[in-house]
Amino acid sequence: EIVVKTVDNKLLVHAKHEEKSDSRSVYREYNREFLLPKGTNPELIKSSLSKDGVLTVESPLPAIAGNEEKVIPIVQN
Repeated sequence: EIVVKTVDNKLLVHAKHEEKSDSRSVYREYNREFLLPKGTNPELIKSSLSKDGVLTVESPLPAIAGNEEKVIPIVQN
């Protein structure tokens, strides 16, 4: 079971897997939290799981603010 969700400005990934047999039991759990870049639209985030079990999460880059111009001061040493 894998869950990918956003909460506020974070992307949360939670996965768990349990196997039981007559002689043993195996339980694995994974939790990871990623900070989303400012301006990311959570509605545009997509995730996919390959046949090999690789989880891919993709999101378009946040839009860059208009043609703002900023002069960078030069400091002389």
